[in-house]
Amino acid sequence: MPPEIVDLNDYQVDKWPSTPEGEQRQADEVVTHYKTLLSRPLVDGITWWDMTDGGWLNAPAGLLRQDESPKPAYEQLLKLVKGEWWLAPKNLTTDAAGQLTFEGFLGEYELSLGSKKIHVSLHDPHQTLIAVTAD
Repeated sequence: MPPEIVDLNDYQVDKWPSTPEGEQRQADEVVTHYKTLLSRPLVDGITWWDMTDGGWLNAPAGLLRQDESPKPAYEQLLKLVKGEWWLAPKNLTTDAAGQLTFEGFLGEYELSLGSKKIHVSLHDPHQTLIAVTAD
């Protein structure tokens, strides 16, 4: 580091290119990090700084390259959020006993039965049965 730099946050290289190896490591770390965060009940939100490379110390830390093309980390995060974790509205059917099976993240849900709305709360990760009636 040049001797005139006394704080690492002041030092910026002129170019800090993204590499295929670096992009793959970033993608792997993003998946691990986001899955870890999602598994923790006390996490209420996640913030990602620098959507595009170069925002912090010219580092290739974004989900997009400087030309705004998506990096592997963006693609992997998209697969998690819009794929594995996506809870799109679904039409559920009850079984012969009039019960239905529903799996979701902990939190609040609204079920619609015709014109009736039923609020369902999942607060226990081991909760497997919810009694709901449409009366």
